[in-house]
Amino acid sequence: MRDPILEGALRRVRDEKARDRGRRGRLRAATSAALAAAVLAGGLHLGRHSLPAHRILVATTGSTRMTTTITPADGWVRLHAAVDGIDPGERCTLVVTDSHGRRYVAGGWVAARREHTDLDGAALVDPADLATISVVTVDGRTLVTTTA
Repeated sequence: MRDPILEGALRRVRDEKARDRGRRGRLRAATSAALAAAVLAGGLHLGRHSLPAHRILVATTGSTRMTTTITPADGWVRLHAAVDGIDPGERCTLVVTDSHGRRYVAGGWVAARREHTDLDGAALVDPADLATISVVTVDGRTLVTTTA
């Protein structure tokens, strides 16, 4: 014997479950599409605004040698210079020159010994505008220069 009331109630429950599954499926699809769009937009933004990896430049003038690591940042550069061959007591600055000829002091030190001196510095020079990096004494003598 079939109970029409029970069958009608069961049919309504099945229909409601099917509608709920459809709504959840559409919600999941919309959420997935929005997430994919956000990831794609973020990737495009990072791709356009990412900077190249660091560069290493080496220069020698007479007995003075400088190895410079340049790490680009957004609108400025970080520098690490390893300098050899400067007389002890010499007061020096690390000078960055941009493509327009403007000079920026990225750091300074007093040479303690003729061998290896490490210096970290920074300059507000756009990485694309970086022209040269020099070691200059406080009395204006350029000891070594490297072209970026």
